[in-house]
Amino acid sequence: MVKPKIIQIVDECMQPHLLSIKHNKDALILKDVELNKYKEEMKMLKTKLDKVEARIEEQEQYSRRTSLRFHNVPAPTDDNGDIIKPINTDALVLGICNKNLNLNLNTRDIGRSHPIGEIKDGKIAIIVRFLSYRQRQLVFNSKRNLKGNKNKIFIAENLTKHRYDLLHRLNTLREKEIIHSFWTHDGSIIVKSTENSRPKKINSRHDIYRLGGEVLEGDDQNED
Repeated sequence: MVKPKIIQIVDECMQPHLLSIKHNKDALILKDVELNKYKEEMKMLKTKLDKVEARIEEQEQYSRRTSLRFHNVPAPTDDNGDIIKPINTDALVLGICNKNLNLNLNTRDIGRSHPIGEIKDGKIAIIVRFLSYRQRQLVFNSKRNLKGNKNKIFIAENLTKHRYDLLHRLNTLREKEIIHSFWTHDGSIIVKSTENSRPKKINSRHDIYRLGGEVLEGDDQNED
């Protein structure tokens, strides 16, 4: 006789709590649905942002298509060995192009040139913008003539910060013999995993990860 009464009392006491739990559960389900909706919207916005940033980066690289970087260029010095300033970078670039590359360029072929970075061991790096892409390509295609020069001068494409980061990571992979080789062509980065493998274009860090590159501190694995 006592047991049914106890059950009734317990049910009466628990009912408000059960209703409250159900209400809270329904509210949590709605919140979860709402949160997932926001997550999807954020994912879509990030995808759009990534595409915009990729287009901007591509445009920035395109704006550099007529420029090159000359590295390890000996800075001119006076009789005391002091560097002559201001440095006439146009003359230095033309000297390399005409003497080392066997070309016939003059100041009318150069739009602008200037040193970049610091002078180290009496050498500087120079960035030069040619007046046409054709002139730039003529110089870049002749860079093989610099092979074995005593000052170790070399010419490289003028890349964006993003692409220099990719080159640095690829260089690490090559040193570890994870990849065979890599190079640049018109601002694009090309890699070969093995000597006989097909060349592949590298666009992002995820392409590096797929080759065996490590995720470095500060990397956002959801980017690119």
